[in-house]
Amino acid sequence: MLVIASRPLGAQAAPEPFSKPITEAGVARASALVDSVFIDRQLPRATVDGGDFTAYLMARLGVRVIPPDFGYGVTVDSTGLRIGGRISDLPREAREALAQMVFLLPPETRLEGQVELRPAGKEAVRFHLAGATVQGVAVPESIFAPLMADIGRQYPALTATGRDLYVQVPAGARIRLVPGGVELTGP
Repeated sequence: MLVIASRPLGAQAAPEPFSKPITEAGVARASALVDSVFIDRQLPRATVDGGDFTAYLMARLGVRVIPPDFGYGVTVDSTGLRIGGRISDLPREAREALAQMVFLLPPETRLEGQVELRPAGKEAVRFHLAGATVQGVAVPESIFAPLMADIGRQYPALTATGRDLYVQVPAGARIRLVPGGVELTGP
C-alpha cells in the first residue's frame, strides 16, 4: 500500500480565522457606540465589531497607539473572543512583555489568547484571559500564570493576576458576545 502525505498549497490553505482587525480607528468607532448606548443613551442597543471592541479595551489598558501594521485579529462568538496573530506582528513592547514565553520561538509562530466575558455584579463585566496557545498548543498554567501576573503589575487596569479587566456598565445595562462582535444593551 502506498501512502502519500501532503500539505495544501498556499492557495489551498485554510483562510485566516481572525477576520476582524484590531486598529487605531477601531478605538474611536467602539467608543462612539459605547457612548451612544451607555452614556448619551441615543441608541437602545448596538453591536461593536470584535476587532474594534478589542482595540477599545486595549486603549482602556493604557495602550496609546495601535500600530497601523498590527497583524493581530479577533474572532468572536457567543462563548468568547479569540485574539491571534504571529509573534512578528507584536509590537516590540509586547514581545518584551512576553519574552519568557516567546524568546526562542520563530517570528512566524502563531499566538492566540482566549478571552471569556463573565458577569461581575450589577454594574460591571469581567473580561477574563482564560488561556493561550502557541501554534495551537496550550501554554501550561505553570508558565502562563506567573507571566500574566508580571504583566498585571505593569498594567494597573488589570487585576493582580494580569488576566482580568473589569469594565463598568450602567445599572441595568448589558454586554454580551455575539458572532463577530460585542452587543451593548442600554438600561
